[in-house]
Amino acid sequence: MSSIDRHSKDLTHRPPEADESSLAAPALATLAARESAVLARERAADRRQEAADLRDEIANQEEEAMRAASESRARTETQLLEANENLVVAAVRSQTMAEAAEHTAIEMSFKAERDFLTGLPNRGLLTDRLAQAIALAQRHRKRVALLYLDLDYFKEINDSLGHSVGDQVLQSAARRLEACVRHSDTVSRHGGDEFVVLLSEIEAAPDAVHSAEKLVHAMAGLHLIGEHRLNVSMSIGISVYPDDGDNVEALLSNADTAMYYAKRDGRNNYKRFTAGMSARRAASVSTA
Repeated sequence: MSSIDRHSKDLTHRPPEADESSLAAPALATLAARESAVLARERAADRRQEAADLRDEIANQEEEAMRAASESRARTETQLLEANENLVVAAVRSQTMAEAAEHTAIEMSFKAERDFLTGLPNRGLLTDRLAQAIALAQRHRKRVALLYLDLDYFKEINDSLGHSVGDQVLQSAARRLEACVRHSDTVSRHGGDEFVVLLSEIEAAPDAVHSAEKLVHAMAGLHLIGEHRLNVSMSIGISVYPDDGDNVEALLSNADTAMYYAKRDGRNNYKRFTAGMSARRAASVSTA
């Protein structure tokens, strides 16, 4: 028997199971490959989903971070705005308090240097201004005049019409005196019914006499106090720097002495200080 016949015989006589096994193997391989592919796709889908979830989480975190940052900026801006407003309020309050304190200080200083009834400079302020006027007159080779004034019969007005009317007479007198002098001059009240007028930087003693005549004339007009029509006069004593004194005390004392002689000689007039007045007044006082 030839080899071909044997091979044909082997093929003819092969069992059927052998054929089925050879056919099933490729199918199983294909199925396994398909299942592997499905699993791979599922795993890929899972990974894509995980990646998407991760992106969403990151996006949510970024959004939350941006929201937190925005809220933080808003809070910071609000806090800064409130801080600025507080600073402005504090600055305004501080400025107001400083201005109030300065106003109070000025007011207290004004009251300390002014007569409460007439608002005129008081004795202390007049003394300071007289000292300054003397210093300026020394430098500029000028003169300074001091007029010491006393209202005539003022006690009778107070006693007969009362202190309220007397106070109004003093205020009226103060206004008239101020109206008769320059802005550079000073009208002061020394208490009671006494006033002092400082004439700074005059050229000569006759200028002081002219001012005294003007004051006497201005005071003589009727003073309308309520329902009263009052005649008020005054006596004036004059001293001049440097002729009658070279310091504050001497000028005040000598003007007061001259005023005493103006009253003694009939009132409603003026007297210029002379050297003999002091001796005669001292003698009259010692005799009395």
